[in-house]
Amino acid sequence: MKCTFVVRLGPKTDPLARRFEGRVEEVDTGKELRFRSQAELLKFFSQRLLALVDAETESGRTTKRRRIEP
Repeated sequence: MKCTFVVRLGPKTDPLARRFEGRVEEVDTGKELRFRSQAELLKFFSQRLLALVDAETESGRTTKRRRIEP
């Protein structure tokens, strides 16, 4: 289940006010983060996806690493 995440939004989340808080977990690895902003959540996604690309590059499944801008 690559690239599968569980996101739990907390009670203080208010999308209209652009306020996000909660917890995110990458299912495959169990790595998780408690986030307090949309930026923290997106940074976690970016880091985990880059780690996946790096692992595939090292294993020879892909030949180039794509840059993901936050």
